[in-house]
Amino acid sequence: MSFEKQERISLTVYLHYNRDARKLNQYGDIIYHSRRLRYLLLYVNRENVDSLIASLKKEKFVKKVIPSYLKELDTNFVGILWREEEKNSI
Repeated sequence: MSFEKQERISLTVYLHYNRDARKLNQYGDIIYHSRRLRYLLLYVNRENVDSLIASLKKEKFVKKVIPSYLKELDTNFVGILWREEEKNSI
């Protein structure tokens, strides 16, 4: 049996009330729930993110949904100062 690594993405879901957090278990894995600020982090598969965001926004208990942009950031930090200097000198 071989397992394939799934591409996952984190969604930040803001709620009107904390009691509705357990309803989101059916959408993905809840990683963190801030009761004071009323948001939670939900891990879902990357291939069906767009449909999940659309269905989450339709729910009455959800204020807003923000996807994580971590995969789009440049995480190659080696030599970043020289790259910035080259951009500024051009």
